[in-house]
Amino acid sequence: MRRAPAMQWVCASGVLAAAQSAAQTFAREHGLAVELRHLADGAALLDASVDCETQWRRGLRPRVDSPLERWIASAPGPVLCITDGERAQAEALRAFVPAGHAYLGLWGDEARQPEAIAQAAWQLVQAGAERWLTLAVD
Repeated sequence: MRRAPAMQWVCASGVLAAAQSAAQTFAREHGLAVELRHLADGAALLDASVDCETQWRRGLRPRVDSPLERWIASAPGPVLCITDGERAQAEALRAFVPAGHAYLGLWGDEARQPEAIAQAAWQLVQAGAERWLTLAVD
């Protein structure tokens, strides 16, 4: 029987194979299923989301309630963003992570290594869903 996902990993295309391998290992070792999501799907919502945040900051909206925030909120648990790009790419989602969802960005060479991905995910789980995690892996 397939388990419901306990967390979401938002992955760039270049790290998808490593993330899939890490997710299988992670599920086997920790008993936690992962929902893999494509970073390009979230990135497509970024411009509209920035506009929503700008309107909120100007007092034109009661809440940010951006498309990207809703996209992230539609999947369960903490968010691990994995990209072979620069730190800025991994951190672009952070501003739109809804309250209650811990966040960790992983980028560069480590993002291509299944062991490093699984380790970062486990650290995120251990941090606890009740706490807002503001760490980033360098």
